[in-house]
Amino acid sequence: MPEALDSVCFNGFAPDGTAVVTRICRHQGRRAEIWFILHVPGVGVLQAPQHPDTAVFNTDGKTFSAAGLHFEPVEAMRTWKVQFNGLMRLTESPRTDVTKEEGRLVHVRFSFMWSAYTLPFNFDTDIHPRAIARAMAIEKWNKQFFQDLRTSHQTHYNQWGQLWGGLHIEGHEEQHVRLRGCRDRLFGVRDSSLMHRCIVHLAYLECGSCFQVATSCFPTTMSDLRTGYVFTPNGTMEAVSEVDLVLSSIGEDGTMPDNYSFSFVAGGKKYHVQVEIYCQSTWYNGLQWESRVHERLANFTVNGLKGWGVCEFNYKNTTGCPLPPRESRPQQPLPDITSTHRKLLTLSLSSPVCRSTDLVGGKGSSLATLTALQKNGSMFKVPSGFCVTMAAMELQLKLYPSLKSKLEELKQVSCSGQVEALQGMCQSVGEIFTSVALVSEVREAIKDELDNLSGSQFAVRSSAIGEDTEEMSAAGQMATGLGVRGLDQICDAVQKCWASLYGFPAVQYRRQHGQPVVSSMAVVVQEMVPAEVAGVLFTQHPVTGHPGKMVINANYGLGESVVSGESHPDTITLSRGVDGSCQVKGVDLGSKTQQVVPLDKGGTAVQAVTSAQSEACCLSNDIAVKLGHIGVQVENAYGGPQDVEWAVSQGTVYLLQARPITTFGMETEWELMHEFDTPLVSEKEISTTSNVGEILPGAVTPLTASTVCQALEYGLQYNSNFIRRRSYQPYSKKMGLYLGNLFVNMHNFGELYEPHMAIGDKRISEMSIVGRCLEEITMDDIVEYHGKSSVWKRIVNSYNFTKHLYTSKHNILQLEKTLTTYSICRHDNAMAMYQEINERLPDFYQAWAYHCSCSGRSAAWSTVLMMVLSQGSSEWTMQHFSDMAHLYVNCEHVTSADVPDALEKLAVKLIEEGHKDRLIAMSSQEATAWLLGADSGCSGQLFQTFLDLHGHRCLREAELRETSWRAAPSKMVLTIQTMLKNNQIASVKEPFNFDEAVKKIKSPVTMAGRYILKWTLPYARQGVAEREQSKSAAIKMNDHFKQAYWSLASLMVAEGRLPEEDLLFFLTHQEIGTLLHSWSAVLVARALRRRRILPKQMSLKFPEICRGHLKPIEVGVLNVSGSDLMLKGMPVSHGTVTAPARVVTRLEDAGTIQAGEILIVQSTDIGWSPYFPLLSGLVTELGGLISHGAVVAREYGLPCVVSVKNATAMFQTGDMVLLNGTEGSVRKLNHNNL
Repeated sequence: MPEALDSVCFNGFAPDGTAVVTRICRHQGRRAEIWFILHVPGVGVLQAPQHPDTAVFNTDGKTFSAAGLHFEPVEAMRTWKVQFNGLMRLTESPRTDVTKEEGRLVHVRFSFMWSAYTLPFNFDTDIHPRAIARAMAIEKWNKQFFQDLRTSHQTHYNQWGQLWGGLHIEGHEEQHVRLRGCRDRLFGVRDSSLMHRCIVHLAYLECGSCFQVATSCFPTTMSDLRTGYVFTPNGTMEAVSEVDLVLSSIGEDGTMPDNYSFSFVAGGKKYHVQVEIYCQSTWYNGLQWESRVHERLANFTVNGLKGWGVCEFNYKNTTGCPLPPRESRPQQPLPDITSTHRKLLTLSLSSPVCRSTDLVGGKGSSLATLTALQKNGSMFKVPSGFCVTMAAMELQLKLYPSLKSKLEELKQVSCSGQVEALQGMCQSVGEIFTSVALVSEVREAIKDELDNLSGSQFAVRSSAIGEDTEEMSAAGQMATGLGVRGLDQICDAVQKCWASLYGFPAVQYRRQHGQPVVSSMAVVVQEMVPAEVAGVLFTQHPVTGHPGKMVINANYGLGESVVSGESHPDTITLSRGVDGSCQVKGVDLGSKTQQVVPLDKGGTAVQAVTSAQSEACCLSNDIAVKLGHIGVQVENAYGGPQDVEWAVSQGTVYLLQARPITTFGMETEWELMHEFDTPLVSEKEISTTSNVGEILPGAVTPLTASTVCQALEYGLQYNSNFIRRRSYQPYSKKMGLYLGNLFVNMHNFGELYEPHMAIGDKRISEMSIVGRCLEEITMDDIVEYHGKSSVWKRIVNSYNFTKHLYTSKHNILQLEKTLTTYSICRHDNAMAMYQEINERLPDFYQAWAYHCSCSGRSAAWSTVLMMVLSQGSSEWTMQHFSDMAHLYVNCEHVTSADVPDALEKLAVKLIEEGHKDRLIAMSSQEATAWLLGADSGCSGQLFQTFLDLHGHRCLREAELRETSWRAAPSKMVLTIQTMLKNNQIASVKEPFNFDEAVKKIKSPVTMAGRYILKWTLPYARQGVAEREQSKSAAIKMNDHFKQAYWSLASLMVAEGRLPEEDLLFFLTHQEIGTLLHSWSAVLVARALRRRRILPKQMSLKFPEICRGHLKPIEVGVLNVSGSDLMLKGMPVSHGTVTAPARVVTRLEDAGTIQAGEILIVQSTDIGWSPYFPLLSGLVTELGGLISHGAVVAREYGLPCVVSVKNATAMFQTGDMVLLNGTEGSVRKLNHNNL
C-alpha cells in the first residue's frame, strides 16, 4: 500500500544541551524519509543537507539505512547500533527554506550504541483505559467510525535507553557522548491527509524518570486523544490517565509558544510540566509534503525536577512540495532459482539468473548486476563474458573421488591447528586440481560460451562464495589469469582458479574467519579490455569515510599494477556535491615507474613507464569527473558506497568489478571497550565494585557477561522480587558492566529499605554487598527512586521477604543434592551441544539465585549483630566492626577455609611419607602426574579427595574462561611445592568459645544485649558458613557449564566454525547461536578483536564507590612524601604483625608470594585460599566483614584489614609494613621505626 510505512526513531539528550533526533521511515520503492538534527554546544546546529525536505531515494530497500544514517538491531528489544557517516549542514539555526543554501556542509561521523533501560510502552495495549474511554466517548459512533479505526491502525511503541559513543565533526576534536532518550517504533498504514495536528512531548528527568505525553486530532477517528506514560527510575510503568493540554489552545494558528506549561496525571500522581524551547527544526514529510513537523528541543521542569527532551508539533500541510518529482532508480530483483538453474555449468553475464551469488559467487553476481545496469543509459560498459558456475566445480569433484577425499583430509588437518601440515596439504590439493583433466561437460560448456564472444584475449578470475561481500573480502588470495587465449588456456586457467581456492592463504583466511574450509567457487571469464589507463574508484574516501570526497587510484596499462600494489599510482580526489555533481579537487602524482600490458601472444608483461608519462597525470580531468558520475550511479544502484575497478580504452570507461566498502562500520577500540556497558537511568545512581570484585575480579569475557552476570542479576532480583511479588525485570539492573568490569547498582536495592519494609534497613544490603554503611545514599534518594509503600504493604513485604530467607537453607541443601548427580550431556555436533546448554540455563540461573538468598540471610543476621553491638545507633564505628570480626573468628564449616586446611594436611602427609624432597625436585607437571598416579599412596588419595571436594574452584572461578583446579591440577601442585619448600605445617586452631568471645567485646553493650548476642551469634556464624556453602554450590554448577562450553568450543573448532577454542569465550551466548546458524565471519573477527582488548580492560581499576558512570582511576604507585605512611580501613581479623609487603595487582603474579609476607591486593576469592598458609597478614582494597579474605583470615588467625583505598598503589613489594588488624591500620615503616 502506498501509505504503508516502517519507522524507527532514536533521540537522546544531555544536561549540557547536546541533543540528537534521528528517524528513518521506510517506504516502498527504495524510498525513505529521514529526520535528523544534531545540537552540539560550542559547535552549532547540524541538519541533513536536504532538510526541510525529508525524502531520500535509492536506499538499499532492505535495512534501516538512508543518507548515511544506519540503524542496526544487535539484540531484540535491548540493543541497537545507531551510526552516521555523511555530510550535515552546520548553521546557527536550522534551515527552513529548501530553495536557499544556508550554512556549510561538514563531514560528521558517529557510532552510537543504544541500550534499553525500560520496558516498551505499547500503544496498542498500555494506554490508560480512562484516556481511551474519554476519547471515544466524544466521537459519533457508527459503522464508518469503527471501520476507520481499523484501517488507520499502526503498531506503535516507545522504549527508553541510553545512547553512547564517539562523535566526530569536521574541524572539531572527537568527543564521546552519553545521551538518554527514546526509541520510537512505528509500522503500519498512515494517511497523513487524515491528520489535523498533534503535539508530542518526550523527556527524561534528572531523577531518572522519563515520560511521553501526547495530544492529537484525527477528525475521522479520534478528534481529541490525550495519552502518555511515565517510567519511574526503578522501571515501574504508569499510563497517563489525564492531560489538561487542550490542542486548540496552543499553536492552532501555527504560532507555537517557546514557553508554556501543562499538567498530567499518571499512577495517581500529578505532574506539573514547564517547557522551555531552545532549538527548533522544521521538516516536511511525504513526496508532496503532506505534513509539517516542528521538532523543538526543550528544557523541562517537572515538579521542580530538571528535564531534557523534545516536543513535536505536527501539522497537516497543504502548500505542496516545490521540488520536481523524484523517484528511486529501479533495483534489479534477485532471480528465482530453480533446480534446472542449479545444474547449469556456465551462465552468460547478461543472464538474469547470473545475479545469484549461490550460482556464481560474489564477483560473478556483481558483474551480472553491472551488466544489467549498463543497459539503462549508463556512461560505462561491462566487458562481455560468462561464469563457469559452482555446479561445474562440483561436477569436477564428483568425477574425481580422490580429489574429494583429499579435501576431507584437508578439512581435518585445518582443524588441528598444525600450520606446517596445513601448508603441505594445501599444496597437495592444488597440485591435484591442476593435474587432472577438466571434465568434458564443463569444457564443452565453456566452448559454447566462447563461440558467442568476439574477443581473442580473456581475463579469468575467481568468484568464490563470500568473496567481495560486506562480510569478507579475500582480496588477492585467489588466482587471476590475464591475457588468456584459446580454449585450452582458458580451461587451464579455470582449474588454476579452483586450485587457488585451496591455496594456503585462502584456506587460512577462511579458517581464521570461521568459514567452511571446504567451499565452492565459480570462475568469471571476460573479454580483456586493452586498457590505456586503469585503476580503482572509491565512491567515499576509503580512510575517513568522507562522502563528499571520492578517490581515484590510476596507472597506465592494466589495473593489475594498482590492485596488486606493484606500482605507486596517481591519486585524484574529487569533490562530490549532495546533488551528485563532481569536480577534481586535487591530484597527487605517483611515481608510476612501470605498467602491466597485455601481450599479443597472450599473457601480460611489466613495462617501464617513460619519464614524460611518469611526470604527468595518467588520467584526464574529464575522464576523472566521468568516473565520479559513474560512481554515483553505481552507488545509487547498490544503495551504499562502492569500491569500483575500472579501465579506459579509447575514451570508453569499462567497469570490471564493484564491491561494497566494508571498513566504515568496523568498531573502534573505544566502542569495543564500551560494547557491553550497562545504561544508567540517572547520574545520581551509586555503583560499587565491592563483592562482585571478589566473585569476578577484573574484566569478564563476553560469554561470562551474557551468562554468569545475567544469572547473578536474576539471583539478586529473585531476592527482591519476593518482597513486592513482581516478575523478573529485564531492564532494571542491580548489576552492570562498565568497560568490561562488573559493578553493583546500589540504588536498585531500595525495595529492601525502610520505605518498603516494616523491618527494612538499608544497611542490610550495604553490609551484604559493601560490608559497611553507605552515607552516599540517603532515604530521600530511595524514595525518589522507588517511591514509598503504605504501612500495610510494608508489613506484607517484610513477611514475604522473611519467609523467603527462611527457605534459603533448604534450597541450598536441595541444590547440593541435585549436584551430586547433575551433568550436562555431551553431543557430537556443535548445534546439539549448544541447544543442550541453552535448555539447561534455567538450572544455572537458579543456582545463583539460591546463593544470593543465602547471602541475604547471612547479611540479615550480621545486621542484627551490629544493631546489638551499636545498641540501635545509626552510627556504626570501627570498634563495632572490630568486635564483630572477633565474634566471627573460627566459624565452623567454612568452605573457603577448608581449602588451605586440606592443602596443609596434604603437605604434612607428604612429609610423613618421605616424599617432600622428591616432590620439590619435580616439575609441576611431573608432580601432578605422580600425585594422580597409583604410586603416590595416601598422599595421592588426599590429593584426589581435595580435587573431588574443591576441584570445581579456581582463581576468578566464576569466569567461564578460567580452567578449574580439576581441569588443571598443576595449579594446586605449584602451591603444595611452595608450602613444602617453606616448611609450612598445619596449625592447630583453638575452638571457639561463645562466652569468652562475648566477654571480650569492647563495645558498650547492656546485659540484655549480651544475652541477645549469645542467642543470635550461632545463627550469624552459621550464616557465614551457609553463604560460603551456597557459593561453592553455585560455582560447582558454574563449573558444569564451564566444561560444557569448553566441549562446545572443541566441537566448533572441529567443525571449522572457530579457528581456536578460546575464541568461544569472546562471543556472547546469543552470538554463539547466531554463528552456528550463519557462519558469520564478522562475529569471528569481532571475537578476535575483543580478545586483544581484554588485557587493557583487565588493567583498569575503579573506585569502590562511584556516583554516575564509573571512572577508572590511574593505576600505578602513587607519589607519597616521606617514607612513613599509614592508611586506614575496616578491621575484620584481629592481630598485629610486622612483615615485608607483597603487592599483587595481576592474578597471574599470585605465584610470586613468599612465606611470611603481608599480601596487599585489590580483593581475593577462593582461588587465593591456597596461598593463605604462606601469609602473615592480608590487606585488601575491597571487601567487608564477610568477604572471602575476611572469612579465611579469621580462620587462620591472620591480621586482616579490608576496604583500604589505594593500598596497591601506595605500597610496593618489599616495603616493611606494620599491619594492625584490631585498629584497622596499615603502616609503612622506615628504618627509624624498625
